[in-house]
Amino acid sequence: MSNPFFARRTQRSHLLQVAEYTSAAFAVGGVVVSALSQQVAWAAAPLSLSLCLNLVNRRRFEQQTEQRFNGAIAQIDQRLLHLDSRVLEQSTQSLTERVTDLSEQLTAFGQRQNQTAIDLSELRSQLSQLQERFTTTQQGQNATATHLGELQARLSQLNAQLTANQQRQADAATSQTGLEAQFSQVRENLSQEIQDIRQQLQATTLNLGEFRALQQAFPRLAEQIAQLQEQLRAIEAQQISEPADLRIENRLPTIEPPPTIVAPEFVDLPTELEPEVEQAPISPADVEGLSDLEDLVLNLGIDFGTSFTKVCFRDVARDRSEIVTFTDEVTHLEEALLPTKIGILPDGTLMTGLTTSEWKPYEDQVQTTVEFIKMRLADLDLSQCNESWRLEELPELDNPETVENLCAYYLSRIIVRAQTWIRQNKPELIINQQIGWSANVGVPVEYCDSKAINRFEKVLSLAWLLSHEPQTERMTIENLHDRLKPLRATLEEAAIYCHAIPEIAAEAWSLINSLEIDEGFYALFDVGDGTLDGSSFQYRNEAGEKKVDFFFGKVDPLGVTAFCQQSAKELNLLDTDVKDTLRGNSTRYSVQLRSSKTRREIQKLIAKVILKGCRRYVEHGGTLMKRGFEKPLNILMGGGGGQSIFYTQAIKDTYSDFKHKDALIPEYEVRSLPAPKDLETNGISNREFHRFAVAYGLSIPTGEQPEIRLPSEMEQIKPAPPQGEDPMGKAPKANEPR
Repeated sequence: MSNPFFARRTQRSHLLQVAEYTSAAFAVGGVVVSALSQQVAWAAAPLSLSLCLNLVNRRRFEQQTEQRFNGAIAQIDQRLLHLDSRVLEQSTQSLTERVTDLSEQLTAFGQRQNQTAIDLSELRSQLSQLQERFTTTQQGQNATATHLGELQARLSQLNAQLTANQQRQADAATSQTGLEAQFSQVRENLSQEIQDIRQQLQATTLNLGEFRALQQAFPRLAEQIAQLQEQLRAIEAQQISEPADLRIENRLPTIEPPPTIVAPEFVDLPTELEPEVEQAPISPADVEGLSDLEDLVLNLGIDFGTSFTKVCFRDVARDRSEIVTFTDEVTHLEEALLPTKIGILPDGTLMTGLTTSEWKPYEDQVQTTVEFIKMRLADLDLSQCNESWRLEELPELDNPETVENLCAYYLSRIIVRAQTWIRQNKPELIINQQIGWSANVGVPVEYCDSKAINRFEKVLSLAWLLSHEPQTERMTIENLHDRLKPLRATLEEAAIYCHAIPEIAAEAWSLINSLEIDEGFYALFDVGDGTLDGSSFQYRNEAGEKKVDFFFGKVDPLGVTAFCQQSAKELNLLDTDVKDTLRGNSTRYSVQLRSSKTRREIQKLIAKVILKGCRRYVEHGGTLMKRGFEKPLNILMGGGGGQSIFYTQAIKDTYSDFKHKDALIPEYEVRSLPAPKDLETNGISNREFHRFAVAYGLSIPTGEQPEIRLPSEMEQIKPAPPQGEDPMGKAPKANEPR
């Protein structure tokens, strides 16, 4: 059905259009007539009418267009409304399905939680049973410990009886018959006591837990009893062959101090034999009396670090080295790194040679802490300070002799502690063995090639002698001076089995023993906590004889902690912020550190070691680059900071920053020191070998080490280059650091 209103509006619009077109026609005609008659009125009237009609039609057209537009919008709104209702319906249905799925999952989770609660209840029940078993086992261990205490007391009685017999024999008549009777009585008494102990041991039923608690104590107890028997037999043998009027105490055989008995931690037992037996020196006659004991040669490798000291030992007969972890329980890396420092308590007592955990109870008690003791010793001959970093001045270190004494005391405690750890934790090595000890202590190669080496060797000798002195655990600076004064007078005559070895040489030996090295030129950088030690050398293998020639060495206080302190002062930052950046925990100050003067000092040391080493290598006939083949320059990194990305990148950037390509130096190939095959880490991860590389190399005895020549020796035998020829070739010189 048609709309009459709409029809009328359409008809009216049509009439207006016809009128507009008609007026336009009249206007054209009026223009013609006006032109012919020269009267404007004929054109103006039709034009005015046409203009008015046009305005009316235009307004009506705009209204119609607006109405149509609004109608279209209304239709679109209706369609969108219909579409939204459909979408909403579909979304509601989807959400309903998801809620259903979540409900099912929640129900399943509740069932699993109930099952977990049941399992947890069972675990608690099992834990309660284990606790009851542990209590029962501990009670059995306590009973066993009591029995062990009785055995130890019986051994002490044997020692006391031996001492009493020695005194009675000294005061007795010198009659041969009387002495033989006394010795027979002593022998019978000892035999009876030993038999009683054996019977008690056989009668004792040990469970598995008790056996594990005592398996390290019984070998040492048996060894001490065997040594007492050897003493008695040697006394009898000498009594028969020597005059009867000699005093008995002058003819007692002497043996090496027996290993300390390790008792379970819940038993408080004495750990030493009588001083007359333990502290006696070894003489050739005594060795003959102990001919049934085998010789065991152990060499200690002591990495005397700036902040931490590491120790390895080597069984020379087996050609195997082991890391000394300084702990009897679960091995932790921190416990194998002994802090290189000395604490002075308020009463003047010196504390040193402790692990990190053992230091903690004394942190609040220590009045003065002496750190960087190796650098203080070297500073007496070679300055270890620069404009941005200096050693802290301490009133206790008022003279060079005090510094020497403290260093000797520290090293002596390290030697004693390492020997004690080996006796306690490696009983299978020392049982029925007569131990011959020796030690190598690491010294930076720059010190070895300077006047500082004499002072280091003197300190090492004092430390070795002091380690064999009794009752040196608790000392003060004053009585330490008194104890070392007579030892200083015997340095030239005493037999010293402790040697100063270049640290970098030890790391080079470590590299050679890993079987991952070819002949050629190498640069090695040891990133310590306090110092950065660099050296360049050549490795040669001449008919099976391994040789290492050192061309240049340099050490500066640019290790991790020293760098952090200097950079923090330079950039006005906190030490912790710099350390976080070095460790890769933060990148906030990376740009500042990369452009710092302290990092530039690191690169100067690296560039000097490489550039001077390369030049001297070429002067001695070496070749860095061959025609048609370019072999990369081998650069190795060790030390506690040897795996630091910051130091590694500083080395790599040195090649371009100091234009080493212009000096015909091949590109660097930087890698870490590989772990050797003959090292037992005792629980330490192989990834941490870079920390123990120096100690491992030092554990190799001097007779088995490759032959080395220091930079001063290489300088003396350097062949003279042809006049006017640059030993590095006709190339522009690189930026050589000053």
